[in-house]
Amino acid sequence: MIFIFYFNIAYCEVYIEPIGPPWGYVFDKWDGPPIDIINYIPPNATPHTPLLFVIPGASRDAQRFHGSWLDLAKKHHFSVLTIGANQEYFPDEYSYNAGNVIDKNGNYIEQKKWLFSAIEPIFNDFKKRYGFTIKNFYLFGHSAGGGFVHRYLLFNPNAPVNKSVAANPAFVTIPDYKTEYPFGFKNIPLKKLNVKSWFHKNMGIVLGENDLGPRTKPLSNGPIANTQGPNCLT
Repeated sequence: MIFIFYFNIAYCEVYIEPIGPPWGYVFDKWDGPPIDIINYIPPNATPHTPLLFVIPGASRDAQRFHGSWLDLAKKHHFSVLTIGANQEYFPDEYSYNAGNVIDKNGNYIEQKKWLFSAIEPIFNDFKKRYGFTIKNFYLFGHSAGGGFVHRYLLFNPNAPVNKSVAANPAFVTIPDYKTEYPFGFKNIPLKKLNVKSWFHKNMGIVLGENDLGPRTKPLSNGPIANTQGPNCLT
């Protein structure tokens, strides 16, 4: 009887308690402004259930971007966490797509206030809040969010990201030390290690064949961005 008792305990599955509405909260446990969080945890989730982080596009429509993943999340049993970076606090491409590393005047912002610096604390808070023990997460961003994703991996070489996708970024950062960030590396503190690690990340860039419309934001439609092509595809 004792042997059977311990055997059952060892193989007993632990489930995460289901969450109900509202499906989200405000994250403020970092040195930057508050960030809205929307989350989905599938039924019968365990502490090991995978997590997908979603970074919305320029519209910042977290509800829409979050909702677009729910059918897949239910089918393949993973959690979804979508950030809502309010335009009141992150008003432009420098503060959102480019992670708030520099402002529009080229002034360097202290690292603890980068939007990039919020991602890991949000991940750790999510795990603690709901009882997950996962060590890594998956990362997806579209348009402005795609620009965020590939730059996040540049500035965070040790980020706990398993795989990532940057979909339809409006423009990209290239390893050019003569061109200023967010298009190049000229005015930012990067170690060679960051760049080497960046090239080895498990990241895919996805482009839509019909994404041919002109870009409309100041940086995305500026002269440097246009040297990369007239639209997201080309």
